[in-house]
Amino acid sequence: MIEGIITPALRDIDYLTPAAPYPVIPSGLTVHQQSIYRYSIPTDEQPILSIVDNITDYNGNFIKPGHYQLALSNDKEFLYLIESKELIAIIPVFKISENKKEVKKYYKNNKNLTKEEKQKQKKQLKKEKIQAIINTKYAKTGATPPKNYEHMDATIEYIKEGGYYLLMYEKGFIRAWGAIKARIE
Repeated sequence: MIEGIITPALRDIDYLTPAAPYPVIPSGLTVHQQSIYRYSIPTDEQPILSIVDNITDYNGNFIKPGHYQLALSNDKEFLYLIESKELIAIIPVFKISENKKEVKKYYKNNKNLTKEEKQKQKKQLKKEKIQAIINTKYAKTGATPPKNYEHMDATIEYIKEGGYYLLMYEKGFIRAWGAIKARIE
């Protein structure tokens, strides 16, 4: 019924709409050219860092007080200070620490396991299979499954002797320290 009302010339609207007089992307950057994608921040779940004072460098640039995400780069050489998915600062990491026990737990060889450890591993695999089934059920309904808690912390501290801010990043079993040299007026 409706097809009879619409004329064939109006079905193809492509040639009727004129081109926009302005660029579709006003900033000139597409979505995947933004800094959040260029520097490949691993996930959205990063510890939150609260900055109370202005941090000014010797070039006149400053970081305003506020709440920022602090992310560690994939190569573990830089800390990224992020506000609303916009990169504010890149901070070099001068020290990184990984908990040896946790690293061994994650990268353990399965060759020399005792009978009890093999049973624990089987129970863990069974739990993971059940969790995978639950996750697929969540996916079918469109809900997101609850996530396991992962310890995250980010702190900033001013060191008066050196005139710099010390940043500490902690997520899971990885800790990293970076520094921002600041000009104090």
